[in-house]
Amino acid sequence: MITLSDIIQALTKITIRSNELPITEAVIDSRKVIPGSLFIALPGEQTDGHRYIDSAFKRGANFALICKDTPVEKYRILDIRNINEGKDLKIPDTPFCIRVDDSLKAMQEIACYWRKKLPIRVIGITGSVGKSSTKELTAEVLSQKYYTYKNPGNYNNEIGLPLTILNLGNGYERLVLEMGFFYSGEITFLCNISNPEVGVITNIGTVHAQRAGSQKAIADGKSELITSLPGKPQGTAILNYDDPYVRAMAKKTSTNVLFYGLDSQADLWADEIHGRGLKGIRFRMHYQGKSAILDVPMLGRHSVQTILRASAVGFTEGLNIEEITEGLVNSNSQLRLVAEDESDQNQRQRDRC
Repeated sequence: MITLSDIIQALTKITIRSNELPITEAVIDSRKVIPGSLFIALPGEQTDGHRYIDSAFKRGANFALICKDTPVEKYRILDIRNINEGKDLKIPDTPFCIRVDDSLKAMQEIACYWRKKLPIRVIGITGSVGKSSTKELTAEVLSQKYYTYKNPGNYNNEIGLPLTILNLGNGYERLVLEMGFFYSGEITFLCNISNPEVGVITNIGTVHAQRAGSQKAIADGKSELITSLPGKPQGTAILNYDDPYVRAMAKKTSTNVLFYGLDSQADLWADEIHGRGLKGIRFRMHYQGKSAILDVPMLGRHSVQTILRASAVGFTEGLNIEEITEGLVNSNSQLRLVAEDESDQNQRQRDRC
């Protein structure tokens, strides 16, 4: 787990070796605090996390990351603003507050530091529709071979994504991250924190085109995931061949490209699709000259694209067809595919697309 030493190192570059206190959980909601937590007090339009520091400490938090002044007599405070490298820090007894200029920026800086410290491969997923279902299914496929973590719910923005990374333990081997898009440069920012090696683009729809300016503007925003990937052989862009906006993204990168879709020109493709009602869907999947019939308990023809995306990540990460099929057949995501991902849930965090 991330420790107090990691937090101090990330924010000040000062190494403290005598305070390896583990952070059991990083939270922005005091109701989710467990003993040993780091509570991050974020100012907001609706409420202010600084109002809940007392609640967090009473629930067992060891630390609170704050960016507003609080009564010194009430809280022990470690002020690390304008601290120079090499200075000796006196660490208070827990619980105490860590005072910074901007608690959101500090949380992001700590997450960036922690991500770089972990030997893990990151899979980033974005697109207009299908992000959440693809994330869920991809994580289940990868779990057949790797210890895998994913961002909960739709923690896909500048708050949720770094929070996910802060709660990432040292033993994980793969991290699957959904990434939302609200403004130009946002996905680049998220990639600078998470450093993905694999990027998956689902599609580019017309939803939110009025807000973004055009469908092309959405495509440009989503393509930031692809342009942020490392080059060959580490990076792989997994692109929807059936979507012309996504297919064109291959020209923006020099990394490996794996096309998926329902067109036989794709690297990974499907045909012979048959819906089986509530029993799921059956189709034939083709990859590298081999094919297999998949009988998967997921509903709707659109699920084939989701399955192809998760399978493409599986192949990229070294899984064989048997391991991928096992993850698909035993998936617990089929209800979420219908009820969650294509609903209004992704609009809850600032109407991201």
